[in-house]
Amino acid sequence: METVYLSLGSNLGDRQHYLEQALTLLGTNQKVMVSKQSSFYETSPVGGVVQDNFINLAIEIMTTLSAQELLDLIHTIEKQLNRQRLVHWGPRTIDIDIIFYGEQQIDQANLKVPHPEAFNRYFVLQPLAEIMEDSAPVKAQVNTALEQLAKTVTDQRLEKVAVDLTPKEKIAAAVKTILSAVGEDPQREGLVETPQRVAKMYEEILASQTKGPFEDYKLFETSPDERNQLIVMKDIPFYSMCEHHMLPFFGQVHVAYLPQAGKIIGLSKIPRLVEYVSQKLQVQENLTREIAETLVEILAPLGVAVVVEARHMCVEMRGIKKLNSHTKTSYYTGVFETDANMRQEFLAGL
Repeated sequence: METVYLSLGSNLGDRQHYLEQALTLLGTNQKVMVSKQSSFYETSPVGGVVQDNFINLAIEIMTTLSAQELLDLIHTIEKQLNRQRLVHWGPRTIDIDIIFYGEQQIDQANLKVPHPEAFNRYFVLQPLAEIMEDSAPVKAQVNTALEQLAKTVTDQRLEKVAVDLTPKEKIAAAVKTILSAVGEDPQREGLVETPQRVAKMYEEILASQTKGPFEDYKLFETSPDERNQLIVMKDIPFYSMCEHHMLPFFGQVHVAYLPQAGKIIGLSKIPRLVEYVSQKLQVQENLTREIAETLVEILAPLGVAVVVEARHMCVEMRGIKKLNSHTKTSYYTGVFETDANMRQEFLAGL
C-alpha cells in the first residue's frame, strides 16, 4: 500500500462542493482510503488566464492502486464532475493532480511524479505541509521550497476559508432572504419549511447542472433491410428553467434522425436525453441545439432534426403577459440541413 498526496482545486460553480464531491468519489473506491485532508484555501489563479480564484486543498490517501490506475480513477472522477478546461491553465470545475506517489519517480508521457510543478506552487505546498508528517521522505524539500516561495511570491493569494454550507443550505438561506425582501415573514407557519422545500425542488429540476456528458443510453445495430429508415419521435414533454428570470418554460420536443450504417439508439433513451438536457438553466435555443448535437455525437447519423415548441412563464406571468403564446425553435444537421425534401417529410409528420 502506497502513501499518496493529491492536490485538488476548483474555480467554477460551487467550488468547495465540487472538492467535497471529489473526496466522496475517491473514498467510494475500495482500494483508496482518504487518510488526511488539509484546510480549504482560496488561492489566486496562475498561468496568465483571466479567471476567478480557486479553492484548493491537499489530501493524503492510502491506496493499492498503481499510479496509472489511480490516474485513470482521477480522470473518471473529473469526468463525472463535468470537468471542462478549454485552455491550458484555464478555469475548471475540478482539477486533481498526483503530487507524490510514495517515493516513486515516474516519467511517462501522461504521468510525471513528483509533479513537475510541485515545488513551484505555493498553493500546492502550503496545504501539503499542513497534513504531511515530519517523517515523510519529501517533507524537508516541501519546507525548503515553501520558505523560498514565501520570499519571492508576492502576488499569490493564499487564505484559509471556513467549511462552506452545502448547496441545499445555501439555497435555503437565499430563499429566506428573498422571503424577507418581498415583505414576508420566513417564520410564518406556512413558510417555515418553504426554504428547504425550494432547495429540494432545485436539486431535482436542475439536476443536470453538475452532471457530466449524457451517458444513459444504449446503441443497437439494425438488420441491412432496415437501414436508413427515418426515425421520428414526437410530442416528448419537457420542463426547463429560463436562465434570464429563473422561471419555467415547457412544452414538447420532436426529434428525428436518419441512421448511418444501421446504428440506432433505444427509443426510450431519446426522452431520457430530453430530460437530461432540460434539467439546467438555459434558453430554448440552446436546449434545441444540445439535444441535436448530443445525438450527433452519440450516433454519428446521416442527419438529425429537432423542433421544440414551448410556453415561457417569463412571457406569460410578467412583462408583456401574453397568455398561451408559443415559441418554436428548430435545429438541423446533415441531410436535414441540406435536403429540403427530407426536412419537409419530418415537419409534415408533426
